[in-house]
Amino acid sequence: MNMEIDTGATTGERTAADAILIRLREAGVRYLFANAGTDFASIVESMASEDSGAMVEPVLVPHESVAVAMAHGYTMITGEPQAVMVHVSVGTANALCAVMNASRLEIPMIFMAGRTPITEDRTAAEGARTVYVHWAQEMYDQGAMVREMVKWDYELRAPDEVDKVIDRALNMAQSMPKGPAYLSLPREVLAAPAPAPVNAGLRAAPAPAHPDPAAIAEVAEILLAAKNPLIVTADTGREPEAMEHLAALTARFALPVIPAYPRYLNLPCDHPMLLDYAVGPHIEAADAVLVLDSDVPWIPAKDGAPANAKVIHMGTDPLYSGYPMRGYPCDVAIAAPSSISLPALSAAMETRFAAHEADIAARRARVDAVRETVRARWRQMEEGMETAAPIKPAWLARCVSDLMDDDAILINEMGVALPHASLETPGSFFAASPVSGLGWGMGAAVGAKLAAPDKLVIAAIGDGSYYFGNPAAAHYCARACDAPVLYIILDNSAWGAVRRAVRDMYPDGRAVRSNDMPLTSLEPMVAFDKACEAAGGFGERVEDPAELPKALERAKHAVTVEKRQALLHVVLAGA
Repeated sequence: MNMEIDTGATTGERTAADAILIRLREAGVRYLFANAGTDFASIVESMASEDSGAMVEPVLVPHESVAVAMAHGYTMITGEPQAVMVHVSVGTANALCAVMNASRLEIPMIFMAGRTPITEDRTAAEGARTVYVHWAQEMYDQGAMVREMVKWDYELRAPDEVDKVIDRALNMAQSMPKGPAYLSLPREVLAAPAPAPVNAGLRAAPAPAHPDPAAIAEVAEILLAAKNPLIVTADTGREPEAMEHLAALTARFALPVIPAYPRYLNLPCDHPMLLDYAVGPHIEAADAVLVLDSDVPWIPAKDGAPANAKVIHMGTDPLYSGYPMRGYPCDVAIAAPSSISLPALSAAMETRFAAHEADIAARRARVDAVRETVRARWRQMEEGMETAAPIKPAWLARCVSDLMDDDAILINEMGVALPHASLETPGSFFAASPVSGLGWGMGAAVGAKLAAPDKLVIAAIGDGSYYFGNPAAAHYCARACDAPVLYIILDNSAWGAVRRAVRDMYPDGRAVRSNDMPLTSLEPMVAFDKACEAAGGFGERVEDPAELPKALERAKHAVTVEKRQALLHVVLAGA
């Protein structure tokens, strides 16, 4: 006799799918960004139940990489990890690039995927294989695809373990250095009955580490004694309070800062100790270097290296243990968040300030002189930018920063050049991951808008990155989620990064001499503004530099007053 197992799907009792969605909400997760598949049947059934109000809020996203980018964008604004769920092996594969971005930027999230049903006969378990794809989609080790890029991966095997597993996934994601945690969910387990939790208390993640006072004292002495110290950072602004500590520390002790390849706003653009954004002109003269939240403080083959300097590395994972090879010199390493280590360093330096006061004053004068030389170079790049056609990147940067108020947020993916911008507010600037998985900016901007619905969110994105961003899916989400974003697409009709790499390796080569470098041209360019219009947004193409400020105002009006997304297709000077 053919007999089916009685499950929550048929009796109305609590299932593992119910338990997962409820536990996520209990743990403080607001959104489940989801790209559904055949493994989602129990998840969909749960969301239609009377208990849906106690569950995490679902957001349908038409592409997996956009879903992860939206979770990324939400978390980088709020600090609160979100959840993503995708379809088995194929959905995991589609999302992998975005997961790599989140991993390298230490963005916590719980990244879930269905698991192809294990059973072939429905008499064995509810959720058995019923669809043609269930055979080909199964993998021997689905988690292997993401294992190198996540903090933890696991497969839920028993419905009565849901609360413990969800708590552990979130705890691992939030343990420093933070990052995604991966959980696969077999369809049979999702459909199985789950008992009510015996102990509903949440399990706490560990508190952040504090630095060794002796190591902090050693760093303080090195920086105070140096004639030409240098701080290189990329991610200190991840914590807004750390940016404020860095601003106070460097101003007090005349410590010049270079935000090299910055992913956050690490200092206000007009801060007196913001020396430059390029390391090469300064690194060889440094006699002490504090590498602060920076994975690539300089590129030895391109920038040179400090000749006789003490080198200090500070950050949540100062030696970047997830990078297979990273060979920078290191005299002191301190593992702690900068919001904790910088105040400790400031206090240690203050106790020794009087003995070094004259040296610090002389250092401040030297920094001022070098800083003025750098600013003169920037001003030279800006000459005539108001009328130069095609539009200069410097003019775009100036116009965008002029459009922003103190609450505005700029998502930057191959977009705005910070030397020509004027940003001051912590948490106002976010740039792409160092792994450079293109396509992050569009989804991240929508996620940021969900996190900060009353703020103007601007996404400045290169033309190549726009292609990778799955724009149809991103524009759909901006409309469906009532999250209007102002997109600025920078059209230089080329893969600029590829061209630069060719020039670096073969400056006198055939490709550089050619009028058409192979594999780098994006001509003929498509009409990006029309793609936004197709999703109900405002679109405009801008080629005249005089029109750029007015076009930006029109786009801002569409976003802030008309409450619909806007896209400016800005034609820039060639790569």
